[in-house]
Amino acid sequence: MSSDTVLEVENLSVDIAVPAGTLHAVSNLSLQVEQGETLCIVGESGCGKSITSLAIMNLLPRKAKLTADKLALEDRDLLSMSESEFAKLRGDRIGMIFQDPMTSLNPVFRIGDQLEEVYIQHGKGGRKEARERAEFLLEKVGIVAPTERLSQYPHQLSGGLRQRMMIAMTLMCDPALIIADEPTTALDVTMQAQTLNLLRSLQKEFNAGLILIT
Repeated sequence: MSSDTVLEVENLSVDIAVPAGTLHAVSNLSLQVEQGETLCIVGESGCGKSITSLAIMNLLPRKAKLTADKLALEDRDLLSMSESEFAKLRGDRIGMIFQDPMTSLNPVFRIGDQLEEVYIQHGKGGRKEARERAEFLLEKVGIVAPTERLSQYPHQLSGGLRQRMMIAMTLMCDPALIIADEPTTALDVTMQAQTLNLLRSLQKEFNAGLILIT
């Protein structure tokens, strides 16, 4: 793995136990993502795209079995990591934007609390620094009046704004790798284009590797 390689996957397979036997969700997948590079995973519904992203994030269901010759993030062997070690990476060096912004945010907590918690949980700083980082990123994702928005709840925001919030949350700890799992699925056509352009712009600015699933 070169110094610019963020993610390296060799011969990754995921098998899931089902009543009828074993479902081969992913078979012998290999890929590599460099800093500032976008890798698109394209396929029909049910072909294993999202399972691949969950495998990289170590979020597979219990009945799923992952095997791989190599799975490394910034030269760190993900296959040998414990769950507690992996939890320190998620949200820090690797972030994920999920399909549905309507359900990705916790409805009972203010937006600011949710963004700041990511920063604080990973030891990046205190509440003051977390709030400053959150306001900075809301401006970066094109949200007007960020201070006011941070005090709101998810139900007070449109789908497009929620997705921008999710993008900002993913960037709170300046991750090396961003996985965007069909980030425009729940948005209208105009918002889809805006979201993709925003991701491209932010990826270039933050020099992160990006896996775009579509």
